[in-house]
Amino acid sequence: MFRRILVPLDGTPAAERALLIAAHLARAAQGSVTVLRVIEWPPPGALVDSSTLFDPSSSLAEHELASATRYLNETVQNYAQALEHLPVEQEVAFGPPASTVFSAARLEQMDLIILCTHTASRIKRWLVGSLAQQAVRRSPAPLLVFHEQGPLLSLPRPGRPLRLLLPLDGSLTAEAVLRPALQLLALLAPPELSLVQLLSVIDVPGYRTLGGPHFPVPDPDPREQLQEEARSYLEGVMERVRQEQLADPAVTITSAVIASSNVPGAILKHAAAEDAQNQTQQFDLIALATHGRSGLSRLLLGSVTEQLLASSKLPLFIVRPGMLHESNGSEEHTSQAEEQKPPTSDEPGAVGWTGLL
Repeated sequence: MFRRILVPLDGTPAAERALLIAAHLARAAQGSVTVLRVIEWPPPGALVDSSTLFDPSSSLAEHELASATRYLNETVQNYAQALEHLPVEQEVAFGPPASTVFSAARLEQMDLIILCTHTASRIKRWLVGSLAQQAVRRSPAPLLVFHEQGPLLSLPRPGRPLRLLLPLDGSLTAEAVLRPALQLLALLAPPELSLVQLLSVIDVPGYRTLGGPHFPVPDPDPREQLQEEARSYLEGVMERVRQEQLADPAVTITSAVIASSNVPGAILKHAAAEDAQNQTQQFDLIALATHGRSGLSRLLLGSVTEQLLASSKLPLFIVRPGMLHESNGSEEHTSQAEEQKPPTSDEPGAVGWTGLL
C-alpha cells in the first residue's frame, strides 16, 4: 500500500531525518521516495500584485530554483547510504506550502506523506499550523508525522518489539485506521517483533454533557458499565482483525480501557507509559483516524488529532477514511458491523470521542 512515499523538506536537518524511515518503508514495500522542496510564493510578507505573480523566467525564480535543486541534490547525497538502490525523485515547486504539498501528493498519487514538525515559531507555522494541521482535513494521502524533539521509529529488537497504539471509540470512522496502520506496521517490523494495543478512552463527563448514552445505565456513575462495554467492543475488534487476517498471527495484539475526561491527554499519558513501572512499555507510534471536520463542529467539539499533533513528541500516523486508496471492507461487512454495534458518534443520538478527532 505504501509504495510511493513523499517527503517534503523545509531545509532543516530535523526534517531530513524523515528520509531514514522513508527509505526503510520504500525498501520493504519495493517502492520509491520523492523528496519535495516547496518555495513559498508569493514570498512571505509580499503584497500580492502583478509584480509578485510567479514568473519562472524571472531572476528571483531562477535563483530560488537553483538553490532548491542544489539543496535536494546535497540532501539526497548525504543520505545516499540509506537510499541506496532505491528509486529517488526530486521535485521543486512554487506556491503556498500546504496546498502545494497536497497538490503534488495528489498529482503523483502518493501513498504516504512523511514530515517533521518543529518547535521554532516560523517553521511551526509552516508545518504544524499549516501543513500537518491542514492535512487532517485535506491531505490526499495518509500522513506519518515526526516531532523534531521526539524519536524516529526505532528498529525493533529481541525483547523490545515495535509498539503501536490504536485509539478506537467504537465508530466505523475510527476503525478505518486498522487496515492501513497494520499494513504500515508490517513494513516496519517483523510480526514476531510487533505489538499492537487497541485503546478505548471512556470520556464520562463528555458523555453526559454532549448527548445521551449508548446504553441506558440507571447507576449515576456509568463508568464501570461503560468500561465493560468498551472491553467487550475491543475484544470484538481483536477477533475481527484475526478473522480478516489484517495482521500476521505472530503479531501480539492487546487492549486497554481508560476512563478520563481529557481524551488526548489520556492517550498521550498512556502512550508514554507514565503510569507503567517499566518505561520500555512506552509506545513507538500512535495511529488514529480522523473525521477531518472543519468549521463549527470542530470549534464546538475540538480536535483530538490536532491536539495530539500539537502536544505529542511521539510519531503519529493519521488517516481519513476518504483519503485511503483501498476499501476497508465490503459493503456487506460494513452493513453487518453497523447492525451488530451500538450507535456511534457517526449516528444521530450518540456521542463518542471520534467526533473530537
